[in-house]
Amino acid sequence: MFAEFSYFRPMDEYDVKWVLSTEKASYDFPWSPQGFTKAMDDGLAYILCDVDDRKLGYACFLAVLDEIHLLNLCVAPDFRQQGIAGDALRKFKDYFLDSDYEKMLLEVRVSNPAKVLYEKHGFIEDGIRKGYYPLKNTHDKEDAVLMSCLLAESA
Repeated sequence: MFAEFSYFRPMDEYDVKWVLSTEKASYDFPWSPQGFTKAMDDGLAYILCDVDDRKLGYACFLAVLDEIHLLNLCVAPDFRQQGIAGDALRKFKDYFLDSDYEKMLLEVRVSNPAKVLYEKHGFIEDGIRKGYYPLKNTHDKEDAVLMSCLLAESA
């Protein structure tokens, strides 16, 4: 299904059911409802929308001093591979730069193809967090790649 990302808006309690369903369809280890409630309470949870107000995905952040940490960026399965995540990243980076944040941080599974997307949008690898993510059907853990982007340099 084709869609074009147009804007983001604050996530609210009416979005949670859709967000949880999308999260479960997207990840082996989905966030709990409490994780989204906390992000909403902090005012850093957003819904990605198209011009017709269709929900395309969501993003959650954590603010720490002059840094903004991308905790979760997810595009709904029906709307993937259309550039929505990249467009959203650009708009969020501009938004947070205008809000006086200097740096955006994230961590991503070493196996996650989104790492290439982040690099394309100015994120650099800062290090590895060993055994950060659980793996399905095993007691093993997967490493996380720590990445960051100076917002002023990527504007």
